Amino acid sequence: MEYSTQKFLNLLCGEYSNQQQAIDNPPFFAHIFLRYKAIEHLKPGSILLEQSYAVNPTKPYRLRMLRAEETSTGIIKLWNHKFKHPEKFTTATTNLSQRQKINQNDLIPLEDCHYQLVEKTDGYHGDIEPGSCCMVRRDGKNTYLVSSFHLQGDRLSTLDRGYDPETHERLWGSIAGKFQFIRTNSWEAKWNQSDTSIGE
Repeated sequence: MEYSTQKFLNLLCGEYSNQQQAIDNPPFFAHIFLRYKAIEHLKPGSILLEQSYAVNPTKPYRLRMLRAEETSTGIIKLWNHKFKHPEKFTTATTNLSQRQKINQNDLIPLEDCHYQLVEKTDGYHGDIEPGSCCMVRRDGKNTYLVSSFHLQGDRLSTLDRGYDPETHERLWGSIAGKFQFIRTNSWEAKWNQSDTSIGE
């Protein structure tokens, strides 16, 4: 794995909370946990992303597999996958035996929902890949996703919003700005293999 990609993943992997933001502004921000954990037996760069509400931390509302790869231009690409049966892996970030059961057949690529990431003087900035149209169905309607994040030190900010494909009206997502997370625990970004197969 390229050094810059490994450097980013070393910083990213861990557990995050926006507790202070939720306390300061409860009408607009729920208390959420984010967890980024290396899936050790898969291709290097494979990360499990788990999002859960603090009131129900063992029942994540979103589970994804991200795979980081550096392009020839130095931009890091994050390939985005969802799980066919996410309920099978609800404790996989903290349960090694459950995490080791993840294989390629459990994953579905999210077409046009990949991110590109660049390092700047104030940390890492990620956005949906330019030219992509990531469609998300929410409340019975198709929407296109506008998503970005910023990672600097132990702080991670994220913003996800969905828009009507025809009117471009915002239909869901934060109306009060970015979610602001603080890393509360760091985990090692390390994999068991060095080849390029994704693992079984």
